[in-house]
This record gives sequence, structure tokens and C-alpha cells, in this order.
Amino acid sequence: MVSKFLIMSRLTIVIFFSFFLSGMSSPPLRVGGPAPSFELETLSGEIFKSSDLKNKAVILNFWATWCVPCIKEMPELNKAHASFKENDVEIIAINFAETRSKVDKFVSKHPINFPVLLDKYGNVSQDYRVRNLPVTYFISPDGIIMDTVFGGITQQLIKKKLKQLDQATPTQEQ
Repeated sequence: MVSKFLIMSRLTIVIFFSFFLSGMSSPPLRVGGPAPSFELETLSGEIFKSSDLKNKAVILNFWATWCVPCIKEMPELNKAHASFKENDVEIIAINFAETRSKVDKFVSKHPINFPVLLDKYGNVSQDYRVRNLPVTYFISPDGIIMDTVFGGITQQLIKKKLKQLDQATPTQEQ
């Protein structure tokens, strides 16, 4: 007779791999297509709506506190924010499925000078088809995905991508 533990273990493994493989089958969002809209909570508890970003170029960064490349790129994103905040460029960090207290603790050790949003259940990350972290989307003022960068990002790369955004030529970098 098979124990309940063994049955539950196998069932858990099957469920895990089915979710994992289903995420693998969906391609990244198409560069040149519309960016999905969203509403997420900020660290201060307010609701942030992507519709409030109309007429601004947006750098949308998906990250997590446990992600080493994410931690390394935060100072670069802070520098870029300081450089571009006067130019109608908004940098937004969307935390992937972590608690407010965990993100608050991280931000107290590693200050982030731009909005941090909580994707508590991973719904927005799923809409953006985020499979690995970090991933950064460059979105035009009219809401079109102009570029996607998978992996860590630097201030220099951000400058390069923003120049491309001005020229409205969609590209994708890996």
C-alpha cells in the first residue's frame, strides 16, 4: 500500500512541473506590442496605476530581494533615475511575489529612489510573461514595448536604450 505521503509528494511534483512547463511555453511579450496595464500597491499602501504613466517613457523592472543580479542593478537604476527624472522618464520596480515586510527590509538596507510596487501574487509578472529575474521593459510614451532586457542592467545600457526609444526603433537584447 502506498502511503499518503508518497502520493502527496508525487502530486506536488506533478503540479509544480505543470506550472513550470506552462510558463515555459509562453513567449516573452512582443516588442512593438502594447504593454499590459496594471494596478499594484506601493510600499506606502497606495494604489499605483500604469494608466498614470501616459505620455512618459517607462523603464519597468521586475526583481526580487533574493535575486543577486537584481541587487547588483539597483544602484544603476538609482543613478538612471537621478539622471532622467526631469525628462519624462519613469523608472518603476515591480517586486515579484514577496511580502511587504520583506521588501521594506530590503529597501531599508538598499535604498531605492523610485517607485517600488508589490506584485504579491505574481499576476502582473505573469501578464508580462516574466520567467527569469531581473527583466526590464522599455515602454514608449504611447504604451508600446520598445525593448526588453533579460538579466542585469547598467546606467550606460539604460542611456543607450532610451536613445533608441527616442528614435522609436523596437529592439530586443538578451
